[in-house]
This record gives sequence, C-alpha cells and structure tokens, in this order.
Amino acid sequence: MATSSASPRGTTGPGTIRIPAPRRASDPPLAPEPPTRRRRSVVRRLAWVVAVLVLVVALAGILANAVVVGRLERIDGAFAGLTDRPPEAAGRTFLMVGTRPGAAGPDVPWLDGDQSVEAVMLVEVAADGLSARVDTLPASSGVRATAADERPSATVAAVEAWSGRRVDHLIAVDWDTFARLAATNGADPAYVYGSGPEVQHEYLQQAMEATLHQELRKRPLDLYRALSTTVDGTAVDDGWSVLEMDLLVLGLRNLRSLDITYAMAQPG
Repeated sequence: MATSSASPRGTTGPGTIRIPAPRRASDPPLAPEPPTRRRRSVVRRLAWVVAVLVLVVALAGILANAVVVGRLERIDGAFAGLTDRPPEAAGRTFLMVGTRPGAAGPDVPWLDGDQSVEAVMLVEVAADGLSARVDTLPASSGVRATAADERPSATVAAVEAWSGRRVDHLIAVDWDTFARLAATNGADPAYVYGSGPEVQHEYLQQAMEATLHQELRKRPLDLYRALSTTVDGTAVDDGWSVLEMDLLVLGLRNLRSLDITYAMAQPG
C-alpha cells in the first residue's frame, strides 16, 4: 500500500508554504527598518525633488529666453551678396550702429520707424570673453552716410573695406537703450544727442559700469531685466541664431566694465 508524503500537521517540509499568523495587539513590536535602507529611501526622494526643481528652472529659463529673444527686431539681408571679405579673426567683431529717434538726420531705411545714425562703432570681443574693445568710426570714414542711404549689407561692406576687419554680426541699438540701462542701475541717464565720440565713450562706460557688476550673475531677475531692456531697443541681423546669442551671453558672463576699452577706429 502507498504511504502519504504529506507532512504531519504543524510541521514543515519541502514545498511547504508558510503563512504568518495575524499579529495581535499583545505581540512585541517589529524590528525597526535597517538604517541603510532608510538612508537610501531618503536619498531617492531628495534626488527626485532636485530633478524636478532643475527641470522647472530649465523650463522657466527656456520660456524667458524665448520671450526676450522673440522681441528682437531682425535686420534682413545684412550680409547678402558680400564677396571679397577680410579673413576671419579670433574672437568676435560686431558692427554696432547707434541710432537716435526722430528725423535729426537721414532716416536709416533698413530699420523700423524714424531713426537716424548717432554713432557707428566696431565692438571686438576677445576669444576668451574676458575683454572687449569699442572703436568709433570717424565721420571721415563715410560709413554713416552709407548706413543712412543704402542697404545694410552695403554698410557692412563699407566698414570692412575701411577697417580691414571682418564683421561677424550687425547690431542696431537705439541710444535711449543706454539711458534706460543707466537709469535702471542708478547711473545718470542724461545724454545730449549729437555729442562727439569722447562724450559717447564716457557715457557708454558709465552705463556699462552700472550694468556689468559682479552681483549681476548672482541675481537672475536683475540679469533678465537688463537683457529685456537691451532687447527692446535692439535689432540684429537675421542670420544670428538664438543659440549663438545664448552662447555669447554665456561667454561674456565674466566680462567686467573695467575690461572694456574705448578708442577711435583706425583705417585698415
């Protein structure tokens, strides 16, 4: 006769499933969770919180960037048809046309509204972003007349031919923008239109000293306000991408006003 292989009641054997008995109020407390497991749980929760915060900040930065850059006026065809250009150089060279509102002089045809030329400057930024040079082109260069009468590409060509330097980007800035930057940062905003290069340099230096201070990069809201003020009075060439502008701002994060020099441009 075959014998049963089942385990006797109350004993365990191979293949037996044990079901714990329900806990009673009189039972002793369970052993606490091991410290290592608790620490891992806390670390995981903190990691999730940090990840969410980083994502929120990143999205806010992208949104702010899109809002600010979206307000920039674009200059069409700034480099259209240019040939025989000077060779590229280290760093970046920007052609900055400072304008004044109203009909004080010939209207610049490639900018919206009535704006005449207040100054034409070459801004050279070193490759490491730690220094910059602002050179004003003299009236004898003839560039101001070109800017007021012809296409933007003709202005770039005239500057490159006179200076021998290759222009990377074209910027037009309403001079009132510097006054608003100065006023926002506690400097004297007073400026007389039609002033000479020396007065213009002193005014720009004062505005930059008030704006480019050490604490600016530690105050995101102040940085946003400075960029927003600048954007509202600025136009740039249509070939300047948002990514390039972002990289430029990032590269200039350590530039201070004392590292910006001002002079008169010399022909190449």
